[in-house]
Amino acid sequence: GNYEEGYDDGSGMIDPNTGMPIAAGADGNKVLVDQHPELDEQIKSLMSRTPMGMYCCHKCDYQTQHQAVMKDHVEAKHTSGPGFNCLVCFRLCPTRKALKMHIYRSKHY
Repeated sequence: GNYEEGYDDGSGMIDPNTGMPIAAGADGNKVLVDQHPELDEQIKSLMSRTPMGMYCCHKCDYQTQHQAVMKDHVEAKHTSGPGFNCLVCFRLCPTRKALKMHIYRSKHY
């Protein structure tokens, strides 16, 4: 599928930079479980930055000063896919931000 599967070591550890679950790889190092380079490329193709520093959505009139906010907007409003599963309770969330919020609210960290 579109997902890079990792070994869930049951630690419930969350990457502090991304809020995404992490698990131990075969070599024992911690790796992000939900990396989606194809989705990231699709999101980048649907946004741009103006000379004035605003990020603009190519699909609608939405604009923001913050790149992360624009990426969340594009993923939520203009992309589709099977979603993202919580590694603890297996809940299916529609976006990576929704998964991060679920993990935080459910205290799966």
